[in-house]
Formats: sequence, C-alpha cells, structure tokens
Amino acid sequence: MAVTFYVDIDKILERRGMTLTQLADLAGIDKGNLSKIRSTKAITINTLNKLASALGETDPANLISVEVNKNQK
Repeated sequence: MAVTFYVDIDKILERRGMTLTQLADLAGIDKGNLSKIRSTKAITINTLNKLASALGETDPANLISVEVNKNQK
C-alpha cells in the first residue's frame, strides 16, 4: 500500500471560487510555479505555508489531499 500526500490546486480553486491567477497574486507565488504545482501536485512546505497564509487557513492540512493505492508496496 502506498499513501501519497499532495496539494490539489483545482480543488482549492473550486472551493474558494478563484482563478489560478487570483490565487497566485493573493499568495505572492509566480503563476507558472502554481501551474506546475497544479499539474505535478508536488509542493514545498514554504509554498504550502504561503498558500495557507494567503487563504487565511490556520490548518494547512485542510489544503492537503491524500491518495491511497492499495496495489503498491
């Protein structure tokens, strides 16, 4: 079983009713970098902190999604 933690930018945008550009501007993150996170779902703790702060999210865990693949070791 493999557990993957990732940030689902599309889910965040949908919940917040925002565009990628709006989120990038609000968080002070380059839109290209945010787009890369959107496609790879990989993020640094520093960037996660920026997103959480910009969104007023006191628990960054609310920005993290989890995928469980029972077929992998």
